[in-house]
Amino acid sequence: MSELVAHLPLICLVVVLAALAFAALGLARRAPASGAPSRALSVRERAIVAACADALFPAGGPIPLSGTEAGLVEYMDHHVARTPRPLRPYMRLLLHFVELSPWVFGPRRARFTRLPEADRVAVLASMAQSCIYLRRVTFLSLRTLLSMGYLANEKVARAIGVACCATPFERRASAGAAVVVKPPSLAPGVTA
Repeated sequence: MSELVAHLPLICLVVVLAALAFAALGLARRAPASGAPSRALSVRERAIVAACADALFPAGGPIPLSGTEAGLVEYMDHHVARTPRPLRPYMRLLLHFVELSPWVFGPRRARFTRLPEADRVAVLASMAQSCIYLRRVTFLSLRTLLSMGYLANEKVARAIGVACCATPFERRASAGAAVVVKPPSLAPGVTA
């Protein structure tokens, strides 16, 4: 009996991973409802993104625009919609792993979206510092996706002093007309 108790954390982790795998299979088979707006994320997944966005980018932070105000929910929805269909369940699994992570790892046994703001920040901080590789990679993936969306917002870009440019690889002429730059030559007569 003592051997079973000693291995209980590992057994719980295996059970949670198996449950997440079954959830991913269910998400892969999910069919969109007819007549519903074409959204890649469900209502629950959008709530998870909103909770993560506001925990990473709070309204009172150095940039006054919160994650949801910067449009991260819509950004993630469009990002998932542009992702190849076989990879979408993995992105959803990432969100559901974050949602269920507090049940397994704490600080409180509740869903991520039901935690107060301070506990959400604590969950994400513990994921970033976790000795479990899967938790760290989940945090890094989520932070990368949400940071791309946050920095893509024009108000955020202006707040940090970045000039938005939809065509960064075109040289600007003095009159404002774009001048296309030819790629450098690799060898005489050969271009990239």
